[in-house]
Amino acid sequence: MPNLNHNSLAAPRYQSKASVFSISSGASPIPQDTPFDMSDELHAALGRMGCAYILFKPGEAIEANATGRAVLDRYCGFAATAKSLPVAAKEIVKRTGIEIPAGSMSWLATSIHENRMTLVNQTTNVWSDETRAIILIELDSRPEPSVRTLQRLFGMTAAETHLAIELARGGNLLDIARSQGLSRTTMRSHLASLFVKTQTRRQVELVSLLRRIALFP
Repeated sequence: MPNLNHNSLAAPRYQSKASVFSISSGASPIPQDTPFDMSDELHAALGRMGCAYILFKPGEAIEANATGRAVLDRYCGFAATAKSLPVAAKEIVKRTGIEIPAGSMSWLATSIHENRMTLVNQTTNVWSDETRAIILIELDSRPEPSVRTLQRLFGMTAAETHLAIELARGGNLLDIARSQGLSRTTMRSHLASLFVKTQTRRQVELVSLLRRIALFP
């Protein structure tokens, strides 16, 4: 992996092909005037990390990201619409068995497979009103990077990108090959290319790297 010391951080934005973080020769520069919604980017990044959040007041849901709604759907057994979000949020609080004070932010670890939800940390007086925040970390989830990140960071082809994401999701090479109708030889060739482009040597090392960069948009 590259050494991100002071000198490397001060290097030009587009580095040589030898760098893991170089933009591929086939990728165009990122437009500087592209409309950027920080909220949407953060929502997407949290979702890729398996992190859900719900902001609410008593009887009123303020906001929940897509992953948060999915968690509420699974635990509450009904679609968490705008009207039903307060009820679903109340059910989540009930399942924790702990108090969620007004103005607090509570971090919960949840596992569907083990059917458990545990309070990890709670910070009070985050807000001055009755707003409450629940941050849910799904222990069953496997963080995955975005297609954009993989192609711009490593110059992956479409086939390599698909394989990388499937591996990050926990898939094995044989099943991925079958699902795509490709031979194991072809799939191993793609995997070998991923090792070269990411400067990794083993599949477990590659998957670890892919999950670490899941926060990139």
